[in-house]
Amino acid sequence: MVQYLTAPNSDLESLRLQLAALVQHQLCFMNHVLFPNCVYITSLEHNNEVEEENFYLIYEIKKDRGGMPQANIHFLQIPLRFRGQGLGSKVYRLLEEVLRNHGCVSVVLEARVNSLNPRDNSVGFWGKQGFVPGVHYAFDDENFPMIKMLRQT
Repeated sequence: MVQYLTAPNSDLESLRLQLAALVQHQLCFMNHVLFPNCVYITSLEHNNEVEEENFYLIYEIKKDRGGMPQANIHFLQIPLRFRGQGLGSKVYRLLEEVLRNHGCVSVVLEARVNSLNPRDNSVGFWGKQGFVPGVHYAFDDENFPMIKMLRQT
């Protein structure tokens, strides 16, 4: 079940507005049963016919093993027609600023690996953002764990 929400706080509302300007899309917050307690920002006018034309940013902040705040990016998607223009990097930099402001010391994610279509891999993108391999990776797995340590500014 999908439920649209107002911004949880002014920092996230500011992030939503900046993201909307970057990706030239009206964006909204929503709750989703698959991502409870996550910040979930997506296209307001959802394209149900071409899923890749929607914007998605889904993340949460939890405690790492040492009890420090750690962000987990579940999903980041730039609409297909805007890819290859550096928007993914700009979106990530905006998000990283928000995460730093929340005291996060690291960010974890699972990059996509698609051995059948190398253009569908996100490992290179995340590497350019400063992420490094996380834990063990099985070669038949479609998810590649990655981590980035954040220095507090």
